[in-house]
Amino acid sequence: MLKLDFLSLIKEDVELLQKREKQETVARLRLRVQFLRLLKTQEVDSIKAAAKVVGVTPKRGYEWWNLYKEKNFNEYLQLNYKPRRARLSDEQQEQLLKRAGVKDGFASQAEAIKYLAEEFQVSYTQAGVCLLFQRLRIKAKAPRPENIGADEQQQGEYKKTLPRK
Repeated sequence: MLKLDFLSLIKEDVELLQKREKQETVARLRLRVQFLRLLKTQEVDSIKAAAKVVGVTPKRGYEWWNLYKEKNFNEYLQLNYKPRRARLSDEQQEQLLKRAGVKDGFASQAEAIKYLAEEFQVSYTQAGVCLLFQRLRIKAKAPRPENIGADEQQQGEYKKTLPRK
C-alpha cells in the first residue's frame, strides 16, 4: 500500500496550523484545520485515522484531502453554503404580519395556507407554515374566554361605578 508523505504534501507549517486552529470560530472549519494538523504532525498515519480522531467519516476525510489538494489553504477553509431564497418577498411578509396581527387574523394554520395560496400563489405545507410563523414570530393569539350571556353595555356601566385606585 502506497503511503503518502503528508509532511511534504501539506505546505503550511505546524505552527500556522495550530494558530489557525485556535483562531477559527466556525467549528466545521476548525475540524478541517485539525485534520490537516494531525496529518502534518504525523500524530496519525492515514487519512482514515485522522478522520476518526476528528470525528468524521473516512469518506469525508478523503473529500477534505482532495479539496485541500485541489485548492489553496484559504480556499480549503471556505464553506460553500448558500442559503435558500425565501418564498415570500419582504413586502409579502409584511402583508402576512399585518393580516396575522388583525383581531380575526388566522383561525388555524390551514387557513394561513389557504391565504398564502390565494393571495401570493405560494404553496406551503403545514410544517412549512409552522416554521414561517416561528421565523416571523407569529403566535397563536387566543382571546380570553367570554360568557355567552354577558352584556357589554351592562359591564361597561358597572366598571364606571368602581372606585379608582
